[in-house]
Amino acid sequence: MVAKSAYNSGSKLVDEQSGVVHDYTSKAKDKILNLVDSDGTKYTQVIEKNVMHTALITPTLAGDLAVTREGFWNDIERIETRKNAQLGTEIDVMFPDGITADQRIVLAERYAQTLSDRYNVLVDVAIHRPHSHEKHVGEVEVVELTSRNFHAHILLSSREIVADVEGYALSARKNWLQWSTEERLSKGLNGRGDELKYQRTLWADMANELLPKNKTISEKSYRELGINRLPKMKLGKSLYKDILKGNRSVIHEYNETIDEINAYIEKNGLVIEYDDKGRIDLESNEQEVNGVTIHYKKRKPFARIELSNIRFVDPAVELEPAIPKSNSQTHSDAANDHALDELLAISADFVSQKKMVRSALFSTIDALHEELAHQSKQIITIDKNIKSTQRFTEEVGQDFSDPRQKMIELARQISTKEQSEALKAALALVEEFRQDDTLQTGRAVSRLEEQLSQIDKTVLNNKTVLKKLIPLNNEVIADYKGLKATLKPFAAKLNKLATGFKALDEIDIEKSDLSLQWDQAFADLQEIDVTNNMDTYHKFAAFADLDVERFKYLQKEREALSTLKAVEVDADAYTRLTALTADVKAFKTANDNDIKQLKQQINTSQKTYQRLSPFYEQRIALLDQSEAVIVQDDDLYDEITRTKTTQLNADRLDDWRNRTMVLHHQLNKAHEQAKLKEEAERAREEALTRRRVALQQRRQQASLKRQRINETKAYRDRFDNLVVRVRDRVDALDFKAVDAPIEVINAAEAVAAQAFIFTTLKHTDSFTTLQKSLRDTDAKKIATQVQKAATTLWQQLERLPDNQDKVEVLTQINERFEHVPAITIDGATLTQTVTDHLQKTKNAIQAHEQAQRRRYSSPRPF
Repeated sequence: MVAKSAYNSGSKLVDEQSGVVHDYTSKAKDKILNLVDSDGTKYTQVIEKNVMHTALITPTLAGDLAVTREGFWNDIERIETRKNAQLGTEIDVMFPDGITADQRIVLAERYAQTLSDRYNVLVDVAIHRPHSHEKHVGEVEVVELTSRNFHAHILLSSREIVADVEGYALSARKNWLQWSTEERLSKGLNGRGDELKYQRTLWADMANELLPKNKTISEKSYRELGINRLPKMKLGKSLYKDILKGNRSVIHEYNETIDEINAYIEKNGLVIEYDDKGRIDLESNEQEVNGVTIHYKKRKPFARIELSNIRFVDPAVELEPAIPKSNSQTHSDAANDHALDELLAISADFVSQKKMVRSALFSTIDALHEELAHQSKQIITIDKNIKSTQRFTEEVGQDFSDPRQKMIELARQISTKEQSEALKAALALVEEFRQDDTLQTGRAVSRLEEQLSQIDKTVLNNKTVLKKLIPLNNEVIADYKGLKATLKPFAAKLNKLATGFKALDEIDIEKSDLSLQWDQAFADLQEIDVTNNMDTYHKFAAFADLDVERFKYLQKEREALSTLKAVEVDADAYTRLTALTADVKAFKTANDNDIKQLKQQINTSQKTYQRLSPFYEQRIALLDQSEAVIVQDDDLYDEITRTKTTQLNADRLDDWRNRTMVLHHQLNKAHEQAKLKEEAERAREEALTRRRVALQQRRQQASLKRQRINETKAYRDRFDNLVVRVRDRVDALDFKAVDAPIEVINAAEAVAAQAFIFTTLKHTDSFTTLQKSLRDTDAKKIATQVQKAATTLWQQLERLPDNQDKVEVLTQINERFEHVPAITIDGATLTQTVTDHLQKTKNAIQAHEQAQRRRYSSPRPF
């Protein structure tokens, strides 16, 4: 898509994934052709640029989006990861006569905006000027400009584009233009053929709004419009170029024959009568959507016209009764067809008769080729289904071996590849007839018609076999889809049951979690001496147990039902599935009740612990803090230690604290001294910690400083080594061998050395952050020095006299600069600048010599 957009827009775009640069900027520039006319006079002709106008159109609903052509199509390349992904859709449109240059832009952008809003996609529009072709006539070159082929390339993205906080975003799926017909119909949209008709009709309607009434266009064919003309085949740009070069093709000859037939029809006022073989607008496609069969018309109006299948009649009556074909007559009997016989009889030109026969043969070959291509597609689809029968059997359980064998036997009776090769040979023979009509004898034509007749018989045989094979193929597909449809509701119920099993998995996890919570809650009550009753523990611990065997049985039954094939899904299977659903529900209900009771007990225990734990902790803290004092009062000590945890309350603890405070009174001073000692110790520890932190910081700073010194030294050593190597490299270039003043040699060596150093610094990245900073600083300094040295060199060179010695000096310096890195100074490289000096010197010498010759054009007077 990046390459396509670059070609359409005449721009230079980079494919970020492959790294390829697609440069088509020449299409956006005028081209000058050097030509020769019939008199041998050379002249030039300017061909205006091919790309006239480009635009990126975004949906109106998305608002103003900042989108670039290169960035957007690279985003599309990244998001489309399938190897066969369709990245976009291109619509080519041709501007009809009567549309001005400004109207072309308006029409193309209005059309693109309508499509962008319809599919919510970005549209890349490019309007192209007609291609120019160089036509060679003998020794003369003539440029042919096609003035009626203004056209536009309209490129639609595969994904929808929407506004986003970062600018824009691409949709997760394709835009609905690229959906299949089945998906379109299921969503209430039209078919793909209908959408193509809409796009063609939209272009015609929009163009007609700008065209005068006598130049309106239509998307319909001659046949749909009731115009008595036969259509010709498209040549295309490549075949048209061949014609300009004097080369011809069977298609070109066929078109000439159609022109002759059309002239004959117009001259005699005849009406073309088509048989129904060319009509497919009467056919309908079928699609099954949500169990409902939908019929819709094909939107391609007519199949390809075969010359042997048409006749001409007078508007009032037939010229003569139509002669029905015998059973032995085939599609290849085009040369004997009534309509062509009449034309051949009218034509007195023997060459024209041969040309008519060749065109009829070509028409027959083309029709047979189209039919064989259609049969090839059918057999490819059938072969694919034959190979898929094993997968069908694995998926639905039905044995398709018998129909598969029958399909294989029938498929072997179909021949398309050999016939296609024979048609290619026949087409090559018709081309030989066209190039040398002496080869087109009656016997050669008859032999070719016999070959085509044999191919036609094979085609008819293929049709007969396909009439048996296609129903058999459709029966296999219908059986497979029917069984898949049978399995679908069963699988849906089984998948719905997955939610229940997911709940059972969650119950297992929740019970495991509650078991741990209960263990912790009971341990907490034991810790504060509330209870030690193991019967209570085991009673509620039982609620956390899961019936593992029952759970495994349910899982096993579910797995067994999941492995059932479609042919095995019967009433018994549905009964087992219903029973399994009920068992899962009952199992879940029982476990939910266990969980409910266990949660309630855990909640009660946790609240008890939260209520009594602070009192218990206060008692323990009181004993820990004042035990040495409390033990002096036996009654107080016994009361504190023997009171049950469930009997603890705030008043009792306050009483114990007050009585303890009296006992503590005598030890207050000792406690205060201990506290002062503790604070002093803590202050010492904090001071020591601060000293350690400060010492660590100093060590880190010293280490960082050493590291910076080492990195700087390493860089300087490396830079000095670079300077030495550069000096050796410059010495190797041997500037001193140049016969020039020492100032010039020194300046040239300075420029070369600074260029080597500057280039090496710019292309070296194996540095630390500090070293990169030093490198950048040196690079800026060297850049200045290069400029200064170059200026000095140019000044020294300017001082040299303009003679051959200076030319030699400049040449030798330039030869050495070719081995110096190409750096740019004042918009030019060193070699370019020296070359300019060299050319300037040569021009000055030449001007001097010419002046001397003008001055001494006659002998001197001495």
